Amino acid sequence: MEKIGQGRSGEVFREFANGKQLAVKVFSGVDDLTDTVNYILTGAPNSYGWNNHAVESAHYRRKILSLLLRYWFGSKVKIAQSYGTAWNESMQAYELQTGFINGRAVRLHQPFLGKTDWELRDLVRKVMNPLQKLLEKSGFEGLVWQAGKGNPIALNNFLLDEKGSWVWIDAESGVPALFPLNPLSLIFFYFPKSIKFRRPLFDDVDIGKLKNYVTIEKEGLEDVLGSNNYTLLLSDIEKLRWHQKEWKSLSRVKKSICYQLKKGIIDQEKADYYLTHQFYWVLKELVRFAKRAFIKVFYKLPVKVIRFIIGIKYREILKNSFCFLFNAEYRKNSVDDLLKQRIADWEKRGQLRKVSADYLRKQADEELTSPYLADFIILIGLKPLMNVVELFVLPALFAAGLISESVLLTGVAFGGIIYRTIYTLGRMIYEHIALPREHRYPRWIALFVGMIPTFGNLAYPTQMVYTASTKSRELGEFLMYDIAARIGAKIPIWGGKDTRTEHFFNHMPDIIIRNRKALQLRKINRTRKKQGRSGVINSRTS
Repeated sequence: MEKIGQGRSGEVFREFANGKQLAVKVFSGVDDLTDTVNYILTGAPNSYGWNNHAVESAHYRRKILSLLLRYWFGSKVKIAQSYGTAWNESMQAYELQTGFINGRAVRLHQPFLGKTDWELRDLVRKVMNPLQKLLEKSGFEGLVWQAGKGNPIALNNFLLDEKGSWVWIDAESGVPALFPLNPLSLIFFYFPKSIKFRRPLFDDVDIGKLKNYVTIEKEGLEDVLGSNNYTLLLSDIEKLRWHQKEWKSLSRVKKSICYQLKKGIIDQEKADYYLTHQFYWVLKELVRFAKRAFIKVFYKLPVKVIRFIIGIKYREILKNSFCFLFNAEYRKNSVDDLLKQRIADWEKRGQLRKVSADYLRKQADEELTSPYLADFIILIGLKPLMNVVELFVLPALFAAGLISESVLLTGVAFGGIIYRTIYTLGRMIYEHIALPREHRYPRWIALFVGMIPTFGNLAYPTQMVYTASTKSRELGEFLMYDIAARIGAKIPIWGGKDTRTEHFFNHMPDIIIRNRKALQLRKINRTRKKQGRSGVINSRTS
């Protein structure tokens, strides 16, 4: 099997079986934080990994949705078909076997987007938003989380396939739907639904509501799907009802005991004992959690911090920082390596076509001597050194009584702004003193952008875009989009690649880039008007 992805609930592998190419989702529980959240809220880690009724519920939900999506959207939206479930002995977890989708995520914004600029808008407005309403209307109230209601991560649950259809590839949650980015969704939707189901909302389906919906829509469903598929739909709903009832009827304590029994942590004899003496199980688990928390907080965490501090290669950081500053050849190679790596990463993700990537690589080769690129790479190269100063040097100086608390807080909070501002001002002063006017490069835009928290790394790419003498605006624009997207991808909990968070940040440079293009267009129009007026005057005088 070839691993092709990983989420909060498990890992996804590609394999061939019976002439079919499958995407096998193994609910192996790869995230300790996710398991802990599930344990606290539900009594055990994600049920799909250890409860056969839970994974069977996922199977039948997909079968039902494959028909309903055809009724709702035609060929525009599909779901990756489920072919069955199995126990994965090697990973000690249940797996869901679905069809492999040869598709890609929504393209990020970049200079060569062209005709694919519609993708994000189409997916959100014409697929995810209406899908959320239809899911709620038909009883799939727990699945609106995976369809993106208040959940920016859900964007990467959809791929665009080769035929131009949107395919819902991940319809199984990793955690209960209680952590939306939008607090209004939590207050007005998720809390009320949790009260309705009497448990944290986790892919729950209101079977009565679903049955009522398909009965009301019977005529339309039979027209689109046919009588046989309608009968199959009713049969699958009944199977879903039974499996979901068996899954959801387990109490917190029973879930915890059954999980440990399935995983081989306890044997059947102990499970039977604790099922009849549940108080002792709760006591045992509280002791286990307290012991685990104590070990993590007072042993593992300090050891991890100490190893991190010891593992920092201070000499290498200092050496690289000085090389960035004073060795032109080293700086040039670093610029080249960084640019080529970022372009390659976008190309590998399918965010850049080969022809666009090659064009950017060509521009990078031509712009290696650009002072703005040199300044950009110096600031990037100095970042690890500044992190060491902010996290370790300043606190050490404060502890030694050499700096005040206000200096410590200012340095930690605004260290990036300070070092970018000092560097850019230093370059401007140096060029003003040492170079003639024609050899100076304007840096006012870089100076002011560098003062913006977090987005200050956009300083020199922005300067590249706005400077008329720059030959490679696309390269500057690409760097702006890339840096902004990386900020979104690093946002904890709600961030990551191919999420709405990444796309939100990725679109922010549009404010600068489009403003620059509008200014340029107005300048061109003014020039044309002046030329037109001078032409009229000349014709009159002649």
